[in-house]
Amino acid sequence: MGQGLSVKKCDFNITMNNKNHRTEEISTERLLVRRGQPFTITVSFSAPTHNHLQQLKRTFLTAQTGSHPSKADGTRTEFPISSLGDQKQWSAALEEQDPFFWTIAVNTPANAPIGHYVLLLRASRSSHLLGNFTLLFNPWCRDDEVFLANEAQRQEYVLNQEGIIYGGTENEALAQPWDFGQFEKGIVDICLTLLDAGEGQHRDTDRTQHKSPISICRTVAAVLNGDGFGEILTDRGTRQHCHGTAPSRCLGSSPILRHWAAAQRKPVRYRQRWVFAAVVCSVLRCLGIPTRVVTGFTWAHSTTSSLRVDEFYDEDGTLLTEDKSARVWTFHVWNECWMARADLPPEYSGWQALDATCQEKSKGPSCRGPAPVQAIREGDIEVHHDACYFFAAVNAKCQVWIQKADDTLQPALGGRKYTGNNISTKSVGSERCEDITHNYKHPEGSLQEKTVLDKAYRKIKKLETTSSSSETLFSSTPTALEEPVNLFIHLQSESSLLLGEDVPISIAVFNHGDGEKATHLVVGAQSLHYNGVPIAQLWKEEFHFLLKSHEGNNLKVFVPYSQYREVLGENHLLRLTAMLRDEDSFDVHFAQEEISIRDPSLTIEFPEKLVQYQPGTAKIRLLNPLTEPLEECVIVVAGRGLIHGQRRYRLGSVQPNSSQELPVPFTPTQAGPRRLTARLTCRHLRNVKSYKTTTIAAA
Repeated sequence: MGQGLSVKKCDFNITMNNKNHRTEEISTERLLVRRGQPFTITVSFSAPTHNHLQQLKRTFLTAQTGSHPSKADGTRTEFPISSLGDQKQWSAALEEQDPFFWTIAVNTPANAPIGHYVLLLRASRSSHLLGNFTLLFNPWCRDDEVFLANEAQRQEYVLNQEGIIYGGTENEALAQPWDFGQFEKGIVDICLTLLDAGEGQHRDTDRTQHKSPISICRTVAAVLNGDGFGEILTDRGTRQHCHGTAPSRCLGSSPILRHWAAAQRKPVRYRQRWVFAAVVCSVLRCLGIPTRVVTGFTWAHSTTSSLRVDEFYDEDGTLLTEDKSARVWTFHVWNECWMARADLPPEYSGWQALDATCQEKSKGPSCRGPAPVQAIREGDIEVHHDACYFFAAVNAKCQVWIQKADDTLQPALGGRKYTGNNISTKSVGSERCEDITHNYKHPEGSLQEKTVLDKAYRKIKKLETTSSSSETLFSSTPTALEEPVNLFIHLQSESSLLLGEDVPISIAVFNHGDGEKATHLVVGAQSLHYNGVPIAQLWKEEFHFLLKSHEGNNLKVFVPYSQYREVLGENHLLRLTAMLRDEDSFDVHFAQEEISIRDPSLTIEFPEKLVQYQPGTAKIRLLNPLTEPLEECVIVVAGRGLIHGQRRYRLGSVQPNSSQELPVPFTPTQAGPRRLTARLTCRHLRNVKSYKTTTIAAA
């Protein structure tokens, strides 16, 4: 390659470098490093290098990424090999040398584009390919925009491959396991291919944007959201479809990503949008951006610039969905990503909200965010990206309207409810649910909340006067009236019930007025999808009674299991409603509550002591509380470091009010905390999951 300099081979010291860069779980066969942190290579020569100092003056390394690398856009850079390195930019420092090898420390800048790189050595006019490496974000590097100071949080939000996603209702958050699997074989390549797909979709996105975690987050969310060619997930809402897969039957992200890659970027169809957030978390953690999955209950969807969302019921208490521009979801799942916001004042750095499931276009890709959580909390709705969207979703007030037979609307008294409740995520280092509502909003009814809402409302009004597109929703809806206090209604039930139980509903009504009141009460129950769309009005009862002055009435009714068993949706959600009509004034007083129906118990037990490489047996017990048998039962089991891949067991039938036990033999290959996940499907049930974590002692 030049006189006295003949390259024989290059050792990328993969084992050492990957361990130092915390990428050994991704691969032990290829070099994966994090930007802003040096890695060491050893170049061997087939002939002795004489006068190596003279050779150094004419020897350079070249690092390039992308299909058309260029010095102009920073995707190709050449830097000399010297005796000293520079931690702020691409550099190479000679650490050891003899006539037959050089040991070189290569440093990458903390703002270098992430991706696959080619590394070459140039001497005089000749170049030699040293090899390939992959560069990722580095939350351990203070100069990287994704730097996260807390090591426990880095372990959780970057390195942890097992998570929990919450559903249910605001009164009963139900946990289900999810395997992010961001370090499984081949996933990093799929994630980088995903970025290339996003680059091809948007002409304003190029390889230089791979420097910025903001751009990466928006690209990933947009591609996952099906924004053009290369989409990974296609939302099918609540409709049935031929080729879709119910997310409840999936245990993690990697099968989705692998299916997309194997199908030449054809989308994987899922009916529930929380899968988007789960896959986004996998991709961003793989690329090195600290990310977590967040669930908010009572989410105001599609409020745009409005701080109000409306629900419409008929006079029998049936939820109407003709107006699909605004709706309150039982729960919604999005992501938070940790990064510095160099484009904003420093107080906006930290957690950023990112919603990959958004169906309304913001400027650029069809996603929302990343928006600073601090800006959402303080009502700074003008902050990029899309702080207004998130602020409205967690702060909008919901008003219930009754649509009469003549299609006129009447405000339901007592029907208002707050949105953005019990915002939850998995806590660091444990499987406990952490409430982070205080990060998004001030306490309901507090002076701080009023101040923030007033500020946001003024800004929204200003936006409406300057933008013709910011039209207030429901402009044709009449204004709600001040609520009289002469009648009162309260509805209460259990926050969750076991499948097979009748649903108890307790209703209290009271007449605060001075005169007797003739009233008509309608109590109903509907099954719901998680996004607030009703499945069926499954039960209703009506009552007529007189309420004397300053007297009340209490009654308790039950929704039989037989009424909801066949129309219970995939998320097992029921909305209970009570409408009390004053027969004299025709005022309607309204109360509602949502409950979740829990699946039968699927428990996992481990032996008391487990040691790496020593066989053990877990026991999975299924209890059938129903009065009919569970037929065609199949249990799928998975557990990284415990068993290889997934195992499928056929149980047959489990008789009423009985249990069946399944032994699962395994030999743990990895020490430390390890999770076993089980999923049950049968003729009656399709969303029964359970998980348990145990600690494996090192051999």
